[in-house]
Amino acid sequence: MDNIETIRAFNRFYTNQIGLLGTVGLDGLSYTEARVLFEIGDREMPNARKLVRHLALDEGYISRVIKTLVQRKLIERTPSPDDGRVNILRLTKEGQAGYDSLVQRANGSVKEMLAGLPDSTIDQLLETLVTAQGILSWPNVPQPKIREIETGDIGWVTKRHGELYAANEGFDMRFEALVAKIMSDFVENRQTPEENGWIACSNGLRLGCVFVVADDALTARLRLMLVEPFARSKGVGQALIETAIKHARAQGFKKMVLWTEQSFDAACRLYAKNGFQLMDSKSDEMFGRKVVNQTWVLTL
Repeated sequence: MDNIETIRAFNRFYTNQIGLLGTVGLDGLSYTEARVLFEIGDREMPNARKLVRHLALDEGYISRVIKTLVQRKLIERTPSPDDGRVNILRLTKEGQAGYDSLVQRANGSVKEMLAGLPDSTIDQLLETLVTAQGILSWPNVPQPKIREIETGDIGWVTKRHGELYAANEGFDMRFEALVAKIMSDFVENRQTPEENGWIACSNGLRLGCVFVVADDALTARLRLMLVEPFARSKGVGQALIETAIKHARAQGFKKMVLWTEQSFDAACRLYAKNGFQLMDSKSDEMFGRKVVNQTWVLTL
């Protein structure tokens, strides 16, 4: 219930902040009618079915709103060239003027909301909004891309490892400290181009990470493989590990090793799928709990 109330409280705050509870001010259009008009102007060859899916509104209700907008000469319907049973919705001259007014009002509200905030704070806000939108729209997002690490990624890698391993595995703060040290050593001692790190992302949303460092001239070590829980079982982990293995081969390493914990079932299955073999397994106590440390090796 605390989670639900937090989200509802933000919805109420943001709705009031951006001014959507007030009147739209477009010749008496309701908020929903103005929203439909905006979506028609903002999309390529929209039709009623697409609006129903995107806005998650009743088909009959959307039909009545479209009828109202047609009657007010804000939009027009023309048969689709691909399917005569489907009508493409287009803005009229009056509708375009209304759409432009909506965009101008929305832009003005956002500019007013951001006025006075430092650029770094705006960047923080945008990252938070991208994260929220990406999580809530998953998996309906563009195909994830793998990119090399950038400024800001080191902190994210450390933070998400600490949070996820504490929540899912019961690891204490010493594990987050270990990740922070690994990241610090990586940045300070990086042997470019032998060592590298990658982030899986989609529309600016970080989905996971993986790193390759050099144990010695012949041995690469795969480190800090992580995929966000909401993005698992979608090929993100496979894309990351393929990137790491391809890099290690290209740099002339003869084998790749990794450390993991026996309870990480999904990760272990992924390693085995990609040719890694379990070479050693040893019980220990670390990070505040008993663990079974494993070493896996892949011949490159």
